[in-house]
Amino acid sequence: MPISRPRGTKRAHICQYVARHDWGIGTFSRNFATALAVGAGLGTSLIAQANANVIKAGFTIGGVEKTFQQSQSLNSEDISAFHNPSAVCAPLCIAPLSAAAGVQTVGEREVIGFVADVVSQGNGLLIDSREPEDRAAGFIPASVNVPASLVQADNPFLTDIMHALGARSFEGTLNFSDAMPLIIFDDGPSTSVASGLITQLITQGYPADKLSYYRGGMLVWTALGLNTEDAKS
Repeated sequence: MPISRPRGTKRAHICQYVARHDWGIGTFSRNFATALAVGAGLGTSLIAQANANVIKAGFTIGGVEKTFQQSQSLNSEDISAFHNPSAVCAPLCIAPLSAAAGVQTVGEREVIGFVADVVSQGNGLLIDSREPEDRAAGFIPASVNVPASLVQADNPFLTDIMHALGARSFEGTLNFSDAMPLIIFDDGPSTSVASGLITQLITQGYPADKLSYYRGGMLVWTALGLNTEDAKS
């Protein structure tokens, strides 16, 4: 029978794993949960409106203050950087609305709410499924890079990755009863990297109801004027 861990232990576990792979992950201020505007039904409230064009919410990661912001001024080059349809899906590269049975598809408000209410408490992760070189173009604040290419059956460290996400080994079998909830994204609706990672996780036994799919990804995130970070941030 799985033994429950104290709050925060799961996040500490994955922090250690991510640190060993130079992916980087921060510790959030609990005050973020009460300082983020995410709309009705999420139990949080509007914290700040800088001006008529920008709505922002502040939080702390790794001791550094950061914000979610939305601007009405868009940069077409930033947006187009995340339109990367694969040649193998021609003539149309459009990801399905649902990544897998039992997996919820979420939007931007749900992503922000998840960061506010779950990630900020150390009880979940926002997963960027892209390769590091793709992530270098920009990523959603608070996300962690777990490339889909790592979650493959032939990866000798696959079990370690599952353990880092909260799974436990019991008599040679992975038990996911204590696994963390995850929201997973990629470049956006013209790619299928995130849905591929979701499929791989489910194949390993990860419960579908602990997985969510942000289909909009980086393409829609930037098209809505939401801010991103890069490795230098």
